[in-house]
Amino acid sequence: MKQQKDRNGLTLSEFLAAYDPDKYRHPSVTVDMAVFTMLQTEGECDLAVMLIRRKNHPYINEWALPGGFVEMDEELSDAAARELREETGVTGLPLRPFGVFGGVDRDPRTRVISAGFLAVAPMCSIEPAAGDDAADASLYVVETNLEAAAVSAETYRMTLFGKRILCARAQLRYDALGAQAAPVPREMAGDLASDHALVLFSALRALNELPRERVARLFTRDCPDLFEDALEALDRALSVIPREDEND
Repeated sequence: MKQQKDRNGLTLSEFLAAYDPDKYRHPSVTVDMAVFTMLQTEGECDLAVMLIRRKNHPYINEWALPGGFVEMDEELSDAAARELREETGVTGLPLRPFGVFGGVDRDPRTRVISAGFLAVAPMCSIEPAAGDDAADASLYVVETNLEAAAVSAETYRMTLFGKRILCARAQLRYDALGAQAAPVPREMAGDLASDHALVLFSALRALNELPRERVARLFTRDCPDLFEDALEALDRALSVIPREDEND
């Protein structure tokens, strides 16, 4: 087969041999993981998310979703599984991408673009243990409330109950195409590191779009007698967030 040539008369192999990958500045790529499960306390089930407390700069000692940098020879999903294992010891969970986050000021080290991954872990199947860049790892119960509403935007407050009480805020902004998750000003965003309030809210939206009964069955795989309780817990945590078909 005749090789195609570009306007400079180069074949693909010739073009690649001469190409300089450092000709343009380029951002770093990370992954952030929102791992959800159910906790049962005092006879009631609650939706929970796994957080780590950062060991190093930047955002040292702040709580965040587990995550880290993608290596040059890694698929994004492989990086997500590796970082989850290294920071929390959790393995074997299917990870589903749910969003990309690229605010220019989200990381003071350099320009960083992150791919978000979501996982659903059955009740009592994970015990996070801090490792690598994490000083601590723990499960936090999630409570979501609509804090303020206007024609073009709604502000949501996520309260996280665990080793301490954390607050996080993000918005839904509306245009002709519907709703889109957006950050609030940093001074309003709350207690999570970087833009992880937005990442967590986006993950909650993605979880809310999944069939409710399917998610509840996953949570109660090893304790099916708690299926109805899991459904109620999902409704409490997520019903305030509108689904895509409700925006039509």
